[in-house]
Amino acid sequence: MNPLEHNNQSMQMIEEDEIDLRELWQTILKGKKLILIFTMLVTVFTIIFALKQPNVYQSQAVLIPTEADTSSLAGLGGLAAMAGVSLGGSSMTPDIAFESLLNNYEFMKSFIENNKILEYYENKELDKNYVFALGYRGIYDLFQFDKEEEEDKDERIYELMELIQKNFSISSDKKTSLVTISYSDYDKSYAPKMVYAFLEDSSKYLVENDLKNINNSLKYFQEELSNADSIELRQNLSSLISNILQKKVMSKSKKYYQCDALTLPFEAYVKDKIKPKRALIVVVGFVTGLILSIFLVFFLAFIRNEQDSKITP
Repeated sequence: MNPLEHNNQSMQMIEEDEIDLRELWQTILKGKKLILIFTMLVTVFTIIFALKQPNVYQSQAVLIPTEADTSSLAGLGGLAAMAGVSLGGSSMTPDIAFESLLNNYEFMKSFIENNKILEYYENKELDKNYVFALGYRGIYDLFQFDKEEEEDKDERIYELMELIQKNFSISSDKKTSLVTISYSDYDKSYAPKMVYAFLEDSSKYLVENDLKNINNSLKYFQEELSNADSIELRQNLSSLISNILQKKVMSKSKKYYQCDALTLPFEAYVKDKIKPKRALIVVVGFVTGLILSIFLVFFLAFIRNEQDSKITP
């Protein structure tokens, strides 16, 4: 192929591309009314959806894990392990302990019942403290309907437990080891109450469990001490019992399980919501509507062209 032919082919391809772009642009111009109407409808429905959503607020507690002095127990841990006795507490970090209880059905059921959380969430006036954009709740009320109450209480508790687990967040900073427990809710005054209640109930449960293991360990090693003949063994057992007693005192001294409070939960300021991001929702709705409307125009044009080609021999 000589250079002249190659240049002619290149120019022809460019002209075809320009023609295709012109045709596409002409198709968009012909369907501009449909694009405008469709985009406006999607945007309006998106705005209604955004205004319907109440604000979500978050309250959190930040805890400082206390470093247990395990150096004195390090040399005696083998003795306890050989005896098959737990010293209590183990090496489980507080965030893992709290997370385990959050996912424990029996504990969460007791937590919900003891704090009357089911009654709170089933209260018909639950949404009276909700905050809406522009202070207008008319759109929200328009979509509210009376819900039929399920007869099975256990089923309702289970569904509420799933909601609570979703609203709770427990995390630990790898650098500082700080533990953060937060709860999100539409009612900004109820979120800190949930964090307080969970902290107190879970800490009580975990401390009682530790004390139970510690008391069992003390009972066992005290019996072994009374039966020991070797002076070295008696010294080791005495040191072990002393450290277990120290651990028992430390467990009782903390209000929250293995932690001191750095910041406690408080009610969020009315403007300090975490969601919904209404502006972002509206922008996404507008862009989505625009893209869908353009595709719709191209699709309708394609159908018309197909019908015309069938009619024209």
